[in-house]
Amino acid sequence: MKFLLLAGFLALSMAAAPSARADDCEGKLTAQEQATYASLPPADQQTLMNFKMRNGSPASCEFRAGLLDMLGNDEPAKRPEAFHYLLENTLVRQK
Repeated sequence: MKFLLLAGFLALSMAAAPSARADDCEGKLTAQEQATYASLPPADQQTLMNFKMRNGSPASCEFRAGLLDMLGNDEPAKRPEAFHYLLENTLVRQK
């Protein structure tokens, strides 16, 4: 009986883990912002999702959407270059 309870708990925790890690901002982005996000390389997508504000809190959905709006003005092939320019020259580096 303990084994079944443990197996059930593990199954539930494994099922809930991906949804808990999923970024809740996806539903708040417009179709154009989602397309811009999808055009970025996976490493840049990860960097964007891991942004933190100066106080160490995670970046808001609105902040990420604003960055995606700015990147959406560039051609898809130049978006990674524009993103790296923002990272290196505009945004505050975190240590």
